[in-house]
Amino acid sequence: MHDKEKNIEFECLSSIGNSFELESMISEVMITYYRQTKAMYACYCTDKESDDNVLISIGIAYKAEFDRKKLQDKECFSYKENAYLVVILPLKVGYLNFVYEDRDSDAEYLTLLISKFQRKINFAISACMGVLELEEFNRELESKVQKSVKKISEHEKLLLVRSKSVVMGEMMEMIAHQWKQPVTTIGMISNNVTLNILLDELNQDTLQEDLEGINKQVKYLSETIDDFRNFFKNNKQEEEFILNDVIKSSMSLLEKQFEKVNVKMVLKNSCPDLVLTTFKNELIQALINIISNAKEAFSDAIQNKYLKISCNKDENNVYITLSDNAGGIAKDAINKVFEPYFSTKKQKNGTGIGLYLCKIIICEHLKGNLEVENINDGATFKITLPLTLKD
Repeated sequence: MHDKEKNIEFECLSSIGNSFELESMISEVMITYYRQTKAMYACYCTDKESDDNVLISIGIAYKAEFDRKKLQDKECFSYKENAYLVVILPLKVGYLNFVYEDRDSDAEYLTLLISKFQRKINFAISACMGVLELEEFNRELESKVQKSVKKISEHEKLLLVRSKSVVMGEMMEMIAHQWKQPVTTIGMISNNVTLNILLDELNQDTLQEDLEGINKQVKYLSETIDDFRNFFKNNKQEEEFILNDVIKSSMSLLEKQFEKVNVKMVLKNSCPDLVLTTFKNELIQALINIISNAKEAFSDAIQNKYLKISCNKDENNVYITLSDNAGGIAKDAINKVFEPYFSTKKQKNGTGIGLYLCKIIICEHLKGNLEVENINDGATFKITLPLTLKD
């Protein structure tokens, strides 16, 4: 083989597969063949028989007329038409068409040369199509992921609403417990004042004390309502607040229910003046869910029931720990307590979303962490929150 022929084949081979974009790859192959074989015209066409089947072309346009059925054989062929030699190379997608003027003597050589690289060009076409398919798959996958993320986000919002609806019923019972004693006290003071008036024994100092007592009870009622109202506010803005106040507020909302089942709540706070900036109401909801969950874990047989809540911090995080002596969580359940719809209290109509929502709130919304382990004779939930809200 002459050096010139070797150079032509090398150039043609080097032009194949330099791009994973189909038209760019075919263009480079076609232009190289056009130049190296000194063609008059070259084009890349679709298989369909129409006037607009030419996708890429170079040189002096020449419309080749041939039997399209021959493309089905997938073999390179040539034919003479007047003073022109036409070489057709069927490909996996479409075909290449080269036209030469006054090159009859080179017909066999040109046909052999062009056909020699048919398989490699088809491989390159397959690679280009594979990249196109992969890009399309990635686009579809990205679209599906976005839709899934949106659905999950909407589902989480529905769960949060549902959780608050469930808690709302419990809250109404809590309000009744919280209000029962102060309302009774106000009634007793009012009856005493009325009785003193009837007996003409009303004393100004006694009246002043009674009115102060009524005001004290009314203030307590007002503060209780504020606590419940704040809990149900749908506030999605970060707030600056004293963490100790939020913990105490969460405990106070459940205080009467804990007294009802003889469970003592104890707060040990090593960072009483710590100020956080995050989603206050969501933290309250998570705390209430965990505290309420602890209350449900106690059986009547347990003596000296307690829930200890402690708070401490280091340079980066604050840690809220909630420990009880309710016997702990079963080994086969402890790794599942944060899964949706998993509940260890089916007999008590547990929904299985309380702790799952706590995990979402603390880990995703508050950018912290929530974990649980059995320590001594109970379960310990540990909430980790960053001292600075992460982006």
